[in-house]
Amino acid sequence: MTKGQWYPGSMARALNVLRQDLKIIDLVVELLDARIPISSRNPAIKDLLEGKKHLLLLHKADRAEEVVTGRWLKYFQGTSQQAMPFSVYHKYYLKKLLRYLKSEEDNLRSTRIKRPLRMIFIGIPNVGKSTLINYFVHKAVTRTANQPGVTRGRQWIRITPGLELLDTPGILWPRITESSTWPLAAVGAMPPGRLDQQSIALWLLDNYLQKGKEEHLLERYGDLKADDAEKMLAYIGKSHGCLQAEGQVDLERASGIVLRDFQAGLLGRITLEDPPD
Repeated sequence: MTKGQWYPGSMARALNVLRQDLKIIDLVVELLDARIPISSRNPAIKDLLEGKKHLLLLHKADRAEEVVTGRWLKYFQGTSQQAMPFSVYHKYYLKKLLRYLKSEEDNLRSTRIKRPLRMIFIGIPNVGKSTLINYFVHKAVTRTANQPGVTRGRQWIRITPGLELLDTPGILWPRITESSTWPLAAVGAMPPGRLDQQSIALWLLDNYLQKGKEEHLLERYGDLKADDAEKMLAYIGKSHGCLQAEGQVDLERASGIVLRDFQAGLLGRITLEDPPD
């Protein structure tokens, strides 16, 4: 798969919508997958966000290696980009995000602009954007009607008297490169059928081996008695009854088990991409 072949029409439309939305937005919150911060980021939006308050959330940080996430935070800090680890399923991270948003509300209130802080969430599919939006929707005080000066057809959710969320952010896809194909497939951010499950599972298991994270696999699958990805996959399939005629292991079914377990956070903490040197 080559650069530029990844839903270019859909992404162009989403970027056009975002370009219009940003005219009335004070704060952009971009969600990345903490396990693959490079591959889960869309470089096409960088220029659009010029001059906008912009926060990166390294989502699913509870599934990534804490030390490596710390290195990613230092990397982003070195590029003057605000970033914080995050997980919508942990109150600690949610409270930290809410404190940040409250401080941004206060900053806006200190200016001559006397209206709620307007924010938007963006991110690629399966990064957790919808879950986070739903969290805020359930906290919402009220849904507001279209307001003067706001793009027609858009609706806002008033979270607090001083905070509003635009509830129709477009889905943004990255311009995928060959190196990003496997990380995106492993976390479930690619449409089914782009790559076969067996290849993705083998790539993922090989990463566990290369990073010395075999203990996570042992905790889930028992003694694998294997030192390479193919043997591991065959063992997992056999131990889970994924057998075909004449006792052959159904590696496709076994691959599905591995990928579902990984995407459900059942295979321990691992980060699949390291920050640049």
